[in-house]
Amino acid sequence: MSEISLRDVMRGFPQGVVVVTAEGDEGPRGVTVSSFTSVSLTPPRILVCIMKESRAHSAIAKGPFVVNVLSEKQGAVSDHFASPKLNSEEQFAEYTSPKLDGCLGYLYCRVVGETEQGDHTVFFGEVERAEMGDEGKPLVFCAREYWTLGETVHKR
Repeated sequence: MSEISLRDVMRGFPQGVVVVTAEGDEGPRGVTVSSFTSVSLTPPRILVCIMKESRAHSAIAKGPFVVNVLSEKQGAVSDHFASPKLNSEEQFAEYTSPKLDGCLGYLYCRVVGETEQGDHTVFFGEVERAEMGDEGKPLVFCAREYWTLGETVHKR
């Protein structure tokens, strides 16, 4: 499958949006991520895929890192941390810590493994602490637009 075909298919697949943040040697760094999922409940582990060229890569690799689960009201936050041009000071001008205000939840993780996969590193994080944040619906990214969840069509 060509890279263009993969990208086209993945654009049509709805994904939740998180911002992964960490304290780096040059200050706090963050990056918007849609490749995030739980891996194990016992022990509690997640994975995030971070582009190797991301300015946040080395800070996340060093760990610990925070997964900030964005709410439907945080499209601007997603865009802000998706910008590759901002330095640490610019990224965190409005934030006091790697925990971003207004999120639905927070996972505080330490790196327990990593694997290089193409132009990304897959980081495995053990969740050392989880916190619920504000109530609301998650921010969803699909077809290059932000969405939120609508009505329930089937309950399990």
